[in-house]
Amino acid sequence: MNFTIAELARAVGKSENYVRQHVHRKHLPVQKDGRKVSVALDEAARWARERGLPFNMPARGPMTSGVAKNRTARMTVLAWHTPDAQPRNLFTLVRHRRRDALGPWADEPDATWTSYDLGKELRLYSFDAPLEHCQALVDHVLDSSTLEIDGIEVRYVLEPRHRHQRKPLPRYHWAYRYERLLANDSIRSPFSNHSAEVTEYWSFAAEPRQHWRAKLEAFEDEAPPGFARLGFPLHRRPDRIGNLMIASAQDAIACDLELHHDRTLRFHVGADNLLPDTYRATIWASHSRDEVLRQEIPVTAGQTAIEVASDVDHIGFAVYRNANGQCIDLMDAFLMKEIGIRMKTTSGPTLNIQDRRGRLIHEVRPPSRISTIRANLDDAKSELDNGIRRQWLDRQIHKHEAAARREGNLWRFQDEEFDQAVRRFVHLLERDADQKGPVYLADPYFMDYLQGDDGTRLYLDMFAATAGRPLRILCGKHTDEDKPPWLSTYPKHLTSHLRIRAFLKPGGRTPHEFKAGFHDRYLITPRQEIVITHSFSGWSEAGVTFVRLPYGVYRAEAERFWSMDVESPADGLVIREIA
Repeated sequence: MNFTIAELARAVGKSENYVRQHVHRKHLPVQKDGRKVSVALDEAARWARERGLPFNMPARGPMTSGVAKNRTARMTVLAWHTPDAQPRNLFTLVRHRRRDALGPWADEPDATWTSYDLGKELRLYSFDAPLEHCQALVDHVLDSSTLEIDGIEVRYVLEPRHRHQRKPLPRYHWAYRYERLLANDSIRSPFSNHSAEVTEYWSFAAEPRQHWRAKLEAFEDEAPPGFARLGFPLHRRPDRIGNLMIASAQDAIACDLELHHDRTLRFHVGADNLLPDTYRATIWASHSRDEVLRQEIPVTAGQTAIEVASDVDHIGFAVYRNANGQCIDLMDAFLMKEIGIRMKTTSGPTLNIQDRRGRLIHEVRPPSRISTIRANLDDAKSELDNGIRRQWLDRQIHKHEAAARREGNLWRFQDEEFDQAVRRFVHLLERDADQKGPVYLADPYFMDYLQGDDGTRLYLDMFAATAGRPLRILCGKHTDEDKPPWLSTYPKHLTSHLRIRAFLKPGGRTPHEFKAGFHDRYLITPRQEIVITHSFSGWSEAGVTFVRLPYGVYRAEAERFWSMDVESPADGLVIREIA
């Protein structure tokens, strides 16, 4: 299956010029037929994934035309019932398949509604009938925004294409048998052994979505009992609240891809009465983003083994119909490095060391009488692959760090860059000098004074940069003195805005021993939230990194800590005022 530039632009939500620029820069391989330019599905998926773009299968025309005959459908409606209000649709799903296909439905459905009370104002309705009957109900919903179920009228709020369009227009896409990594918003096929063509009518109404989130909290984020009858994991996909979805079961073929330790990919195909030359598959694998395999094979029932001459950390496949080029199944997954350990009872203490192919390379006999341990280790032949992966990981670290630096969200300093770290820290304080709100500095080891001229400069600059604003320091160490000795040496006009509180937890061998009540280090100003990796006393030995966060989590924590009463235990903490 290939996409035109226009189709691919719609699929990723970008302009055609954006896609052409990436083609021009050779980021996106294309196929040319005269003046026609197209992009293969797997290349389009890879390109979108690497750039964090959504990937929605473009519409290819109505998906239910010409298939209504000899098809059985199940229509399920999840409705929200409230007292003195018209029931509202939370999600409606119509699933249909050929009558001769294996499945849970009878050959002659009874065409009557069945109702299930899920509790908490939720009710599920189910209806089995020929597809023509269900399609007539869908048409009525699209025309009138209502559906009558045994005398109860359920209201729908479906989004038209524009405000002058009364009847909603659908969006078409494909759902695979499993949750693939092709797109962030891809959905799982509602059929266990079939891919599905999906027609979806969208709703953007806010109230049902808010109601559904509240209900999930009541159910502790789990699906309500009996919810499986809906046929769609709505508790994991709240973006579909209010929608009407039609899913057509397509190819009954189950494919999977596995990587074994002997560097062999095994492509599994499960299908009944699979005709030859019906499908073809493209298999790919990569290591540290370098492609090490791309191979096209015919799809035959059973297992196909493909040897790979390299370590692999990313595999995938796409299965196409030969008749029309439609991609009917897709998998794209990153793998995790793993360690395999096997244990068995034996009469002798033996540690067997094996390479990845299972060959014994060494034996060790530790002082044990009960077990044999087999440890699988990388052998010398994988040294090159491991070296390449280390280089790639280093490159990724530097790339992400450089991006964070450009965006002004990260500053990293080594131990020999103490002066630069101090200047950056003071600059972060000075950026909010025009603000009057309090500044919070949390450091469990703040009382461990940084000795020497370095410490003097750091504290003086910090106090001067925050002058005129409350500086509230949270620490995790207590002193019995009214004020730390080192703090008494500073001019009072530089420290008059300073307050220090210790937040402690009972611990140790006696009731009078305490330990720090928190561990994290952070700086909170009126406009910023910054995580600090080391205490002041460790900057000259281990370096320090400042990371700006957008979340406001530590701000809420600092304000909660500071609101606690001094000398009164709260949340298991003992709070002492130091200065």
